[in-house]
Amino acid sequence: MNRIIILLTLTSFTALANEAADIIYTNANVRTMNETQPRAEAVAIKGNKIVMVGSAVNAKSLIGTDTQVIDLKGKTVLPGFISTHDHLIASRWTTSGVQIYDATSKAEALAKIKAYAEANPDHKVIKGVGWDKNMLEGMPIATDLDKAVPNRPAIILDNTIHDAWLNSAALEAANVTKDTPDAVPGVTYWVRDDDGNPTGAAIEIQWFQSYIDIGAWDPDAMIPESADYLLNLAARNGTTMVLVPGIVTPNIKDVHGGMEKDFVTAMDILQEWADADKLPLRVQAQPFFKTPVGDPHRFVDFGARMKQKYNSDILRTRSLKIHPEGNTVAGTAPFVDPYKNQPTHRGKFNVQPETTMAIVTKAAKAGLDVFIHTDGDRSSRAAVDAILEARKINPDSRSALHHAIWVHPDDQKRIIENQIPVNSTPSFTNTFGGGKLDNERMIGYPRIDTSLGRYAHFARNGVKVSISADVPSTSPTMQAPLFVVDGATTGIDISNPNNTEVFPPNWQPMTIHQAMRAITIDAAWMLAMEDKVGSLEVNKYADLVILESDPYDAKPGTAHQIPLLMTVMNGRVTHEAQ
Repeated sequence: MNRIIILLTLTSFTALANEAADIIYTNANVRTMNETQPRAEAVAIKGNKIVMVGSAVNAKSLIGTDTQVIDLKGKTVLPGFISTHDHLIASRWTTSGVQIYDATSKAEALAKIKAYAEANPDHKVIKGVGWDKNMLEGMPIATDLDKAVPNRPAIILDNTIHDAWLNSAALEAANVTKDTPDAVPGVTYWVRDDDGNPTGAAIEIQWFQSYIDIGAWDPDAMIPESADYLLNLAARNGTTMVLVPGIVTPNIKDVHGGMEKDFVTAMDILQEWADADKLPLRVQAQPFFKTPVGDPHRFVDFGARMKQKYNSDILRTRSLKIHPEGNTVAGTAPFVDPYKNQPTHRGKFNVQPETTMAIVTKAAKAGLDVFIHTDGDRSSRAAVDAILEARKINPDSRSALHHAIWVHPDDQKRIIENQIPVNSTPSFTNTFGGGKLDNERMIGYPRIDTSLGRYAHFARNGVKVSISADVPSTSPTMQAPLFVVDGATTGIDISNPNNTEVFPPNWQPMTIHQAMRAITIDAAWMLAMEDKVGSLEVNKYADLVILESDPYDAKPGTAHQIPLLMTVMNGRVTHEAQ
């Protein structure tokens, strides 16, 4: 960014040291996201706080001998962007290796994997990511992957990071056999042939332990490397605060052992960075419950301890995450009515509704919110049931549905009537990753029209809605909050520049203002930080972004193309364009 910095000494005005601002951004198009003062021309900062939002003329009264005055010449200033669902601490391992997101057939996918393996002969394990069943013309099998990687373990994750494709060498190295049990039959399991032998596909993180067993997991290196890369990537995208809904490691299912250990390890690393003023984002992180055998009371007690240990405005734990199901596209998410392509099948829970209820209600007593992953409409219903019970205990509970991919019309009504907050990932309900084909095949119309991707409908009815990318279930290249805004305001898969199809076909988008609130002040409210960040107001933290032009004026679908000139978090520049 070509900054024009003017150091002014005014003979007609001498500011006291404690009155003068450290820095003033002036002659700007300031969108404050504060409904009582939506527009301004200047923002003044002292230390890590905003001390003035107003006119360029008013800003002059805060100029002292050491004040930096930056003339933005009409460029746009906005509050720093807030992601309420991105796994930015330890998740980069899930997107390492060969990228096959854009392969259009099984042959092309295998060719990419083979070329990568041949180019990396020193890799003991070949890793990758990006397949879906439409690309592979069905469920993947080990013998196909053997054609690309015959002599080394290979594990390729799907584009949701829930399912995996292993070759024969990986199955052998992990000692996966006919006698290997499924964690939750029908939800978390190995796909098997008629004789019960695993065929190479692992559904809904059944593969996590195998990832460790084949030698692919190195937490001491992977956790800090991942956090450093992804947090700084997010800062380059204008993100100043993130909720990490579970620290994704292969130990997630070991809720009272490996999950706790990895959580503390990661948070201690971030605490060291925060203490050294090197953490580029404000981070809230949640312990993760994704197991049919965990103790809900022990889990909440762990969360309460983490709340006491990590409780600053830079690094905090104040809420929990429940992941109670698999994916609709894998045919495992729970539905009120049967799947279209399986007339007797309604999916299954990994975490039973009574366990979700126990966690959410106990958390309400402990002052913890709970964010519940909901894919199928029956899991959305169980989440709404639990949140309404929690509000009887704590009326200010901000427990929320996350993703809310499918929500039955009856539960949509309850969400709106009770103003239950919702997070959504637009890419999960448009055509991205074969979503259109999967949802049409497995659920079909009219449920697509009435129940899929209803977050914009909730926003139109006053519900607090946040939107985010959910890295690594989408590529890190899709993390930018303005990229997510473009998906929410168009209904189009923005990752495919040649795609113009809106899906669902009768979907009504968010307005640009609703979407911008969803990455600023409404997101801050969800994280109980609306009094400190999310809008540009006096006494709030100096978290802001500077853009070349105004997203409100951009052609729909192009806001993410606006050059981002600067990200400021806590008064410190965390990214500046060169």
